[in-house]
Amino acid sequence: MSHGGGGHAAELYPENQVIVIGAILAIVGMYISQFFPQVSMLLGGLLASGATVAGANTTRRVAAYGLGTGVPSIGMVSLGLGAISTLAGVLLAGVAISQFNLPKELLYGIPIIVTVVSIVLGYIVGKLTVNPIGMKIPIMVESMTKLSLMGALSILGFCAAYAGGFYPDTIIEGTVKNGVIGLAFIAAGMAILHPFNACLGPNESHKRTLLLAIACGFITWFMFSIAKLDIVSSVASILLWGIVYREFVKQSLKDACSVLYTPELPKKEM
Repeated sequence: MSHGGGGHAAELYPENQVIVIGAILAIVGMYISQFFPQVSMLLGGLLASGATVAGANTTRRVAAYGLGTGVPSIGMVSLGLGAISTLAGVLLAGVAISQFNLPKELLYGIPIIVTVVSIVLGYIVGKLTVNPIGMKIPIMVESMTKLSLMGALSILGFCAAYAGGFYPDTIIEGTVKNGVIGLAFIAAGMAILHPFNACLGPNESHKRTLLLAIACGFITWFMFSIAKLDIVSSVASILLWGIVYREFVKQSLKDACSVLYTPELPKKEM
């Protein structure tokens, strides 16, 4: 069965499997950024894109229930929840250390704290969308929880890659005060919402949508690499993007019932 007006196309990979892989990749990338800042954008940025792919996959599943124009909206909601969860989780660790004399090693747990905060916040918002808002989507609470998690891991992952770590001072000084977190919000949000929004329709396939999701994750990594003026990461990200996007185009042509090529525009009025 295919997407478009409800229904589900066949899934190549179980959603929970994609979520777990995306979360693990993003969190590992954060710790690489923290302990090996010299390769934070190269490896941390690469692995952070795993969270955007997982988020795009969940968007595909929940939006198949006929959200229509809600596809972009739910992507922005996930990043809104992600931004709040990221800042709350990062600051909670610092406040807990200063107010309750907890060991500074607690800062190493910031990615886990952000994960927990995002899950709780996503669950609450998911419940509110069902009651009192009244969205009658069976998987709404589950999906909002997962989207909140992937939004948070995307934002913290790319911000940690840019700043070279996830400590409060590093994130606040390196990505909040200079506005880079805004780039994370918009770029990661587009990477989460765009793939299904571009591929939905009666012939949508999981493979094609995932290929575009991976390409969007890589182009987000490229944008951060350019912002950081990291030449190696910029070259690596755009090369990987080109390889994946080429496969996406090939898959699109394969899935199409017919391909009509538009001729060149006439150079003078006919």
